[in-house]
Amino acid sequence: MVNLKGYFETTLHKLEQGEVVLQPRPYLGMSQLGHECPRYLWYQFRWAFVDKTSKRMIRLWARGHREEPEIIKELEKIGIKVWGDQTEMVAGHGHIKGHCDGICLGVIEAPKTEHLTEFKTVKASGFKDLQKKKLQKYSSTYWAQCQLYMHFLKLTRTLFIAVNKDDDHYYVERIHYDKSEAQDLIRKGESIILAANPPDRAFPSKTFFKCRWCSANSICWDNAPMQKNCRTCLAVEPCLEGEWTCAKGPQNNRIGIHLDRTGCDLYEELENA
Repeated sequence: MVNLKGYFETTLHKLEQGEVVLQPRPYLGMSQLGHECPRYLWYQFRWAFVDKTSKRMIRLWARGHREEPEIIKELEKIGIKVWGDQTEMVAGHGHIKGHCDGICLGVIEAPKTEHLTEFKTVKASGFKDLQKKKLQKYSSTYWAQCQLYMHFLKLTRTLFIAVNKDDDHYYVERIHYDKSEAQDLIRKGESIILAANPPDRAFPSKTFFKCRWCSANSICWDNAPMQKNCRTCLAVEPCLEGEWTCAKGPQNNRIGIHLDRTGCDLYEELENA
């Protein structure tokens, strides 16, 4: 038998120990609307589950954020001007939001055309896959994010740049705006936020590989209880300006954007069909 006592007392264990609970966003992110399963997005929007991750993943995400200003510096060195970091876009009565990495001008292939800029960091295997497939086939979520941001910023091109995290090589692709696809994604988002109950499942079974590690798996397939909070309550529904109303409170009771994360004594869970 392996003696693990020594491991639990090491610096490595202390650095890696424990999970990080992710606080849910108060809105549905445009960066997520390309996700294949609307049911998952509905559960996420309604705060139906607690999402957790490892400390390692937090470090990886932080590295991605740190990479962005470095990419911008490299672009500016070759004469490409970048601005508008974290410009906010809003849809779905204030319940859908997006924040772009920036807008640029002076792209070598089309110097007079303003481009959306989107930056990602990718591990070596994913980088190779991206080079082979191109962005649309590699990631439906990244692709949808670009289409939506172009739509709301009234741009016709995206300069998409990915960095290989293993050797720092760049992948660069210019993406064309597709109006009909962007409009379809907006309709998808609106249908999710307005749905009183979860949409149909996108996949065939709880053991399907895209479902197996999903944070909503037990809620979706086994009818496990959703997290108790205002958003999973039968009396609460979204309204204008990103706010919510509660039918059990005073008439036309608007309860704001930042809802009670534990629910009240009148809580009644939504039907999870």
